[in-house]
Amino acid sequence: MKKLIFGLSLLMVVSLFSCSDDDDPILQSDLNLVLNPPAKLKAPTFKSGTVTVTNVNSGEEITKDLYAFMLPTLNLEDGLYNFTVEAEVDYFTRDVDDKIIFATTGIRGFSENVEVTGGAFDLTIDLFEYRTNTSFVISEIFFSGTKTPEGKQYNDDKYFEIYNNTDKILYADGLCIAESELNTAMSLNKYTPDIRPESTPVSSIYRIPGDGDDYPVEPGKSIIVCDVAIDHSAENANSFDLSIADFEWFDGADIDVDVPEVPNMEKMVSTSASVWGLHNRGFTSYVLFKMDGVTPEKFNTDYAYHYQYTFVWGDFVKDMEFDAWQVPNELIIDAVECSTPSNYEWKALDPSLDLTWTHAGDGDDARYGKCVKRKVSHKEGERVVLLDTNNSAFDFIPTADPTPGVIEEE
Repeated sequence: MKKLIFGLSLLMVVSLFSCSDDDDPILQSDLNLVLNPPAKLKAPTFKSGTVTVTNVNSGEEITKDLYAFMLPTLNLEDGLYNFTVEAEVDYFTRDVDDKIIFATTGIRGFSENVEVTGGAFDLTIDLFEYRTNTSFVISEIFFSGTKTPEGKQYNDDKYFEIYNNTDKILYADGLCIAESELNTAMSLNKYTPDIRPESTPVSSIYRIPGDGDDYPVEPGKSIIVCDVAIDHSAENANSFDLSIADFEWFDGADIDVDVPEVPNMEKMVSTSASVWGLHNRGFTSYVLFKMDGVTPEKFNTDYAYHYQYTFVWGDFVKDMEFDAWQVPNELIIDAVECSTPSNYEWKALDPSLDLTWTHAGDGDDARYGKCVKRKVSHKEGERVVLLDTNNSAFDFIPTADPTPGVIEEE
């Protein structure tokens, strides 16, 4: 497959006249951007698309349309950039009758923290195919916790809401929720092996029980899984009622609170020796998947993941090694990357799972009592369809008011 090569000339604006002799000139850079289409697509041709260049330091974005494999000239200052490509392409494939047909699909590409400096510069971005999810989606994540009227942190009211975004009955039996091992606010130096393109490193996994047809979820309905399934507003006026929850994760009677009326999720694995507490600033990310027929013991051994990186702090350098687990990306039904505007450093999830990320607050007190909430796309009759483009900055409302058990129509 030949590469689709787009020449992107990023010309740094050079000031011809200075306000004073002490002004530093802005350097020029010529950047050649090489886009590799997904290998499985046959003879892809662009229909439409955009390239977005984001200045990491200032947050300024420039988005330009792609036309017939041509990019306009972009004038940028010297600096650190993220590049995002989103497009539609036509390609040849075969239908159910094995006839060759022309089809259209979406493709994306992403490269972050690229330092564009003076002189010639080459950048290659591998594009991947993406499709809208037609299954369960994570509609809300409440990871920040609340504060009591006295100003104390309250952490027992964290939850996920999972929504049936289809027009048919789905079964929650066997659904797994996993938290990422990698932290979006701490990029790892010389991190290896980097398995993110194929699998997601995870630190904790909890699974909904059932034999396959025990827990039906109607179209346009949701389930709630939480830490402690009680009416938290009775203890904390700033919290809410989670006695409506369908499942709770439970880490053992010696360290956790169990509500007997609400079924417990099955604890698959966890690197924590205590109760699973979602990162309350939102530095970890979450994936939803199924892995039928795999016991916790088998997962623990067959999907073990050992990695290392080099920790550097001033003159102090130390090689670090850790153990976690990995979930094959092909099994992941939905993924939500989380971070904060002030602390984001890198992606814990592969861009094919989630192109960007969302947040609740900015690591400050504004996060308390707030969640990340998926937007409404449209309605089909009385059924709400939630937005799902695998791009959380677009799909989610950041720092939203939580509404457990209620899917708002707008």
